[in-house]
Amino acid sequence: MEKKNNEHKVVAIIAVVVGGIALLTSWMPFINNGSAALALVALVLGVISVIINRKNKKVLSLVSIIVAILAFIIVLITQSAYGAAIDSAVNNSSSADKTGNAVTSKTKSSKEATFLEEINKLADSSVSTDELYITGKITVGESGDIKPGIYDLEITGGNGNIMGDRSKTYSGLYINWIGASTDSGDTTSPSVIRVILFEGDTLDFSNISKIKLTAVENVSQSNEIGIGNYVVGRDIPAGTYTLSTNMTMDTEFENLGWDIGIYNEESDDERSQSLNPGNMDVAVKLSEGEIITTSFYNTDDTVPADSAKLIFTPVSN
Repeated sequence: MEKKNNEHKVVAIIAVVVGGIALLTSWMPFINNGSAALALVALVLGVISVIINRKNKKVLSLVSIIVAILAFIIVLITQSAYGAAIDSAVNNSSSADKTGNAVTSKTKSSKEATFLEEINKLADSSVSTDELYITGKITVGESGDIKPGIYDLEITGGNGNIMGDRSKTYSGLYINWIGASTDSGDTTSPSVIRVILFEGDTLDFSNISKIKLTAVENVSQSNEIGIGNYVVGRDIPAGTYTLSTNMTMDTEFENLGWDIGIYNEESDDERSQSLNPGNMDVAVKLSEGEIITTSFYNTDDTVPADSAKLIFTPVSN
């Protein structure tokens, strides 16, 4: 039997050292990219060592090859696992964003529904009054002059301005109308105005001596509204509309006609629009829970302002 000589170990030792470094770092993210390269170097050196020792013992050479192959396999396994983990994290983040947007949208819808529900509860809590003499500011509240609610405010004495301040909660919803009693002879101003009054509001009257409030608890939705405050989803359906009116507006006064404010409770702000002889092509988009405030300057004294209707015609998409 031929006796094998001792192994030439220099190249094999280098291969084992390089392969060992590759094996030790093969599980580390990003660093194991270099480990793969070291494993290939160790493998090549191991093969060279086997060739050098083709007639000698090859124990260390074979060990270096095994270590190199093992390191390379671990690199492949760990990189595959890390890649899958990263993909999963990205997908989860994307799903979370979509879920967050859905929750935000749902929360917003719930908030609008809640506000409309509060308005309906407010209407249910309305309490009509007898005729009230105006001797100063009128406060709205459970312990005030008027209970919070939705009312048809009728001017029974005088001819002048209706103003006021909202509570901080609804500071963007303004109070500002001109009104006149029917016996004043002024047909250009309304004698009845729809008003929404919240806890903490105050009313201030100028040249008006008497008023009466009638609770408006139940309504049917319509595409025609009068002068005052009206709620989208309660008085009129949500949607996109063009505006018109049943009243004749004098073209000599091109800026006099309907003034419209659309209040959004979420932003506590009001956007404005107008319909008059100088601006007849008008469209608005109404969302559920918004409050429309209207006022009308009547230039036709042959028709009472109480007859005025702002007409909303749906826009077909």
